[in-house]
Amino acid sequence: MSLVGFGYLTPTASLILAPHGGFAQQGWPCGARQESASAFCSPTALTGILPCFGMSENRSTLKERVRAFWQENPCGTKFADAPPGSRRFYELVEEHRYKKEWHIPEAAQFARAKDLAVLEVGCGLGTDGAQFAKAGAKYTGIDLTDAAVELAKRRFELFDLPGTFRVADAERLDFPDSSFDLVYSHGVLHHTPDTAAAIHEIHRVLRPGGKALVMLYHRDSYNYRVNISMLRRTGVQLLRWNTGVKLVHLLTGEPEDSLRDHARQLETQSEYLNSEEFLSRNTDGAGNPLARVYSRREARELFKDFAHVELRTYFLNKRWLPVLGPLLPRWLESQLASRWGWHLWTYATKGATKGAE
Repeated sequence: MSLVGFGYLTPTASLILAPHGGFAQQGWPCGARQESASAFCSPTALTGILPCFGMSENRSTLKERVRAFWQENPCGTKFADAPPGSRRFYELVEEHRYKKEWHIPEAAQFARAKDLAVLEVGCGLGTDGAQFAKAGAKYTGIDLTDAAVELAKRRFELFDLPGTFRVADAERLDFPDSSFDLVYSHGVLHHTPDTAAAIHEIHRVLRPGGKALVMLYHRDSYNYRVNISMLRRTGVQLLRWNTGVKLVHLLTGEPEDSLRDHARQLETQSEYLNSEEFLSRNTDGAGNPLARVYSRREARELFKDFAHVELRTYFLNKRWLPVLGPLLPRWLESQLASRWGWHLWTYATKGATKGAE
């Protein structure tokens, strides 16, 4: 694959240091640009459980829009003030990730991956994948976009890490049954049109007794119940006026260009304030076509084919806790996150035999 632009990347991937952002980006924010959004209701979605999106476009069209968005905005790249694809670039990305989301190394259980065949669904920049490889895993990373795969491959090359990569669709994994000991996916499957199909594919490619570690956005979190559903839904009305944009910028630190993206969509797109649309545009940038949240009950339903399922929540974004956020000690942050965290981690084990499941 040709690596151009900045010496390494495709022209598309080389755009990623632009200071994209969003009025509502959370956690490990991913750059975003303005894009009209629509929605989709998966036929495999559970009635009354999974959010149902408008049928203004079919599944394949929505997936192409998801692909295009993440192709232009590979996750996490905005946090490195260094040429994309350089050693310093990856060092800065990793430093920011594990400083902000310090729980990941323990939650992802990198140190336990020695000699395991690991598949990461949504490899992004290869940051977590590198930790699996360093721990001695036989690592394979896939992503929906060429941009992410190129960046991840480059990281492994620079740091002399073993691993293989390919562009692939989480809903149709091109691996034989029972290929992996561990399938890991962090913050990815809530962005695919048919999340249930992706979970089914994870189950299929796991070996008997294999484990899935999957992070999805948490419906019963402070971020969703309070920040997105109440504070931001109220505060977004300020974006109707130029003085309001400046005030929100002052209060939140969000870039004015990003706030104006939200303001334009609020003014021109009637569906912006619909609950599903508002969620999508207020997680990973104003142009994000699709995001979902899941309760613990909904997550258990998604993983019902597994023999054992354990759920944990992590990550309380202190930035959105007025006044108190920066003052929270880590032990208290952990306690609050264990109930109200934005990241819902599912630890699911495939049955040893068909009868055991």
